[in-house]
Amino acid sequence: MPQTADRILKLQAALKADGITALLLEPGPAMLYLTGIRWGRSERLFAALIPQSGEPAWVLPAFEETRARELLPAGVRIRTWQEDESPFAQIADILRQGGAPGRLGVEDSVRFFVFEGVRRRLPGWQYGSAAQALKAAGAPDNA
Repeated sequence: MPQTADRILKLQAALKADGITALLLEPGPAMLYLTGIRWGRSERLFAALIPQSGEPAWVLPAFEETRARELLPAGVRIRTWQEDESPFAQIADILRQGGAPGRLGVEDSVRFFVFEGVRRRLPGWQYGSAAQALKAAGAPDNA
């Protein structure tokens, strides 16, 4: 997937220019464009975190791991969550690995309960739209 790798690099440069530590994506046109991954949305969160540098991380239900590994490139970071666990805690753990609080860019179609679940677990972080960075990377609008 060289084309998606180039798109992610372009996005990462835009994230850095905009002062965004990482981008939170849910399935939709932007995820498909940037990663090549097509996944349906449901009440069970499947998300990608794209940092300013490095490889994206994926957060998904444990029961979907086998199917996800068939679609995702080999060696990607995957964090799974069980039905009695919080996917938002997994996202927060990944973001905390970067050290000090930063700024999370949120793709405009991310559902409010997802944003709020992450926000509650990351005090001290800042949040904002990543629309400008996504546009710079050529991603389509999700509207």
